Amino acid sequence: MEQKPILYTYGNIQIKATELIQLLQARNINCVADCRPFNPSSTALNTSTEELENLLKTNNIQYLHFFKHFGFFPNEARNKRGDLVYKKAIQTEGFLQGIDHIINNIKQGHTICIIDEQKEQLHKSKRFTLIGKYLKDTYHILHINPNGSCYTQEQVEEKIEEIQTARKQKTNAARQLGQTGEELAALYLTHNGYQILDHNWNLHRGCELDLVAIKDNKLHFIEVKTRTSDKYGEPQTAINYQKMRNISKAIRIYRYRRNLFHMEYFVDSIAILYRSDQDYDLKHFIGIRTDGAACYDVNTYHQRP
Repeated sequence: MEQKPILYTYGNIQIKATELIQLLQARNINCVADCRPFNPSSTALNTSTEELENLLKTNNIQYLHFFKHFGFFPNEARNKRGDLVYKKAIQTEGFLQGIDHIINNIKQGHTICIIDEQKEQLHKSKRFTLIGKYLKDTYHILHINPNGSCYTQEQVEEKIEEIQTARKQKTNAARQLGQTGEELAALYLTHNGYQILDHNWNLHRGCELDLVAIKDNKLHFIEVKTRTSDKYGEPQTAINYQKMRNISKAIRIYRYRRNLFHMEYFVDSIAILYRSDQDYDLKHFIGIRTDGAACYDVNTYHQRP
């Protein structure tokens, strides 16, 4: 079986230019395709783009600037959050032109190393998620570590999959914890004479009401925060000013749509330190301020009703 040509990548910019050249020479790399913008601080430590290009040339290494091909992508290649979408990105004119240049230079006998600014964020680096993924069937993609060792595109993709799986598991666990907290909060409220009117009333993303309840002809709009420990602060400290602004906006719309302007209301927080369904600490902060820092009254609850 014919061996695939090798295409290298590298992503650690915080080294001296001479160290970078040593890494390249150790792999007989004679051409650099730089995906980073023209920025003296992002090329190599204390080395401008022009200086780096001259140093590479002195050491018989060709320098090609590829930012317009692999460093910049139009909005059409991104989703609503601004993240690149692989199937769209690989169809852009700049990307395809860059790929053609890479292929032609390899055919001309160059051993190429593609450089970008990402070192450790595998799932965000274009050399892994775009270029390497696109060219892995044609070339043997090797990603260089700062110590000179290499890992393959296949190894990177396995690692990215592990990262994504772990992130999904963490997200699902956080979602489940939040749901559990809201169930415990609703149970506490019902046990203490509140009538639950709504769960998770959603105006739009980031602007929702966890629980809406009524007691003694007063409305309570309750933000529920649940954590498994207070290592990063008690749960209620997660209610910041921006969150309170979103809650206030949701309350205005909710009262308008439900025609409840005549009723007095409070913004509450229920903070839960959760260890199990039978072992948790619950604090009910009644009437918190818009900065989330104070309240008129606090009810502490230590056992399941």
